[in-house]
Amino acid sequence: MAHATLGCSAEGSAPAAPAGVSDEERAAALLDPAALLPPRAETVALADAVAIASSRAGAPAQAASLAELAGDLRVRLFRLDQAVTDAREAMELYSAAATAFRASADPANVERACQAERRRALLAGELAHDAAVAYRELYLVSRRYAALAPPAPSGGAPRSQCLGALALALAQAAAYRPSGDALRALEQEGHRVEGVALALALASSPAPGSSAAPASSAGAAPVQVTTAEATGDVVVAPRAPAAPTGPVKITSIERHGSDKGARVVVELSAPTTFDVGTLAADESAGKDARVFVDIARATSRGIAREIEVGGVLRRVRVGVQPDGTRVVLDLAANLHRRIFYLPDPFRIVVDVSTRPPLRDDKDSPGGAREVRRVAIDPGHGGNDTGAVGPTGLKEKDVTLDVAHRVAPLLARELKIETLLTRDSDTYVPLELRTARANAFHADLFVSIHCNASENGRARGVQTFSLAAPHDGEATSAQLAARENAARAGRGGQGVDPGDPGARLEVAAILSNLNVGDMAARSRHFAELLQRSSLASLSPRYPDTKDQGVRGAGFFVLAGADMPAALFETAFISNPEDEARLATADFRQKMADAIVNAIRAYREGK
Repeated sequence: MAHATLGCSAEGSAPAAPAGVSDEERAAALLDPAALLPPRAETVALADAVAIASSRAGAPAQAASLAELAGDLRVRLFRLDQAVTDAREAMELYSAAATAFRASADPANVERACQAERRRALLAGELAHDAAVAYRELYLVSRRYAALAPPAPSGGAPRSQCLGALALALAQAAAYRPSGDALRALEQEGHRVEGVALALALASSPAPGSSAAPASSAGAAPVQVTTAEATGDVVVAPRAPAAPTGPVKITSIERHGSDKGARVVVELSAPTTFDVGTLAADESAGKDARVFVDIARATSRGIAREIEVGGVLRRVRVGVQPDGTRVVLDLAANLHRRIFYLPDPFRIVVDVSTRPPLRDDKDSPGGAREVRRVAIDPGHGGNDTGAVGPTGLKEKDVTLDVAHRVAPLLARELKIETLLTRDSDTYVPLELRTARANAFHADLFVSIHCNASENGRARGVQTFSLAAPHDGEATSAQLAARENAARAGRGGQGVDPGDPGARLEVAAILSNLNVGDMAARSRHFAELLQRSSLASLSPRYPDTKDQGVRGAGFFVLAGADMPAALFETAFISNPEDEARLATADFRQKMADAIVNAIRAYREGK
């Protein structure tokens, strides 16, 4: 057995854990180089259990320590088995640990955050088998934490052990330092990373009653975030430096209303700034509750002055102001709100709902979660075919067929009510898909897609949750850009995945939409979906490749007020995967995987 040879016990050679020992204690004990690892499946399950405990931890420092521990255990597995999945999971966990350490109140944890990112950077280079990758990752980490480290003491002692280790590693890898234009590009990216770190550090002390967290690059429009702590209401807007030099035009106002919520999308010809306000209902004056958005220097010629909607959103009104345009939402009641923007084409998205963005979704004593409604989103549709395989198989057809298989299974087996964001071969804008899920008050959201690669060689299944891709994950950023381009094609070029400033701006927007523990719940659901798909496919298709769980900035997930995941069923660009996607058997197994993941999530697994 390979596991026995590599140190993982195949016949129970590792001693059983004593009764009463926690997962954290077991994982810590297994980091001892002399400790025998249990069978691989058991070790992976233990690392996953510690990672889940991290996502549920209340204090940032505790969450960071657990994520770091799970990452260390994954690294030990990688050292023994050389499984790429272990290294990728460890990198994700180290990044999560660094983020949580930086969010803790203790300044000393910045050092631990630096050490976690240093380990991630070294692992990225090792995984790529490329010292140049390691140099790049280490350089960016050093720029970020040089901005955050305290000043050096007068005695000349190093201000940070981590920065000292980074300097030594960079010196040792100096032969792989880029030159010419590549070096200038790396230095420019370093400036941006440093600017983001400084902006976040300066915004770490929010004003009473709200929190503000600007985050972006020096070369892109930084964002300003206001969160009402009592309700979780969120506003994400560009900062003043993004103000246009000339007028911008409102090109369209899309709206979707229901009895439970509504979404309004205001599309503009160029980026601009905006302010948001609310007014309570005034029965004596016969006025409804209102949310208004004042858009700087915007004109609205050709846009109707009043648009009737229905449900909780009675109407949308547009009015001219001396310095721009005011868009007013007349509401049937005082509702929770979330307002954010999306770039290229520049859109302001206003969500209102009877359900607060920040909810006390506690698990029941038995561990079960309430899942009564699920929104299934078949990707693409209509004139948006999505990716097309070598023989002409269209992504839009595969995703709709899988969705049509999922819905009756959920109703019959789990008694779950299901909404399909599209039920036929029609085009539905990305923003409207999420709006329908929110209005449905879905408890889970699954967007179904087919993956694609440029060279056609990649294979396997992959799952995403809404998050910023890490600096070394260009593939995730490119995939998100391709999927987002379905909307951009109707009025913009889409975010360039090769532009670090644009990536950081999108990351700053999306990272502030996951309020409370929604990001952790989405990540956990994505992990269940990935595991379920492998379990469903492996007996019939044993060569299925596990592409893992990633974070990326998919616009279709932006603003979802429930745990949400994007599921890439297989690579339609690969001839073998395309042939499988064309069969009813493979599609049914994909549908079974989605249903089983939803069942596992509801059961509290």
